[in-house]
Amino acid sequence: MNKEQIESILNNASEEFLESFFETLLNEINSDDEPYFKKARQLLLASLNNKQADDFFIALCGWNLESLFSRMI
Repeated sequence: MNKEQIESILNNASEEFLESFFETLLNEINSDDEPYFKKARQLLLASLNNKQADDFFIALCGWNLESLFSRMI
């Protein structure tokens, strides 16, 4: 999906559409049978290539990477 398509969704999507998108995302995360260590590795690798990686994590769960690591048990 390109930038223009995402901007169009942001400008035109209803709350219901956005809620449905997030529910779908959570369902797909929860139903993915890839081991957690592989998911974590891919997220961290993707974070290396993105200067705003913390923004992604904050949007997803409310915490940046540093905070997530400090919250680990």
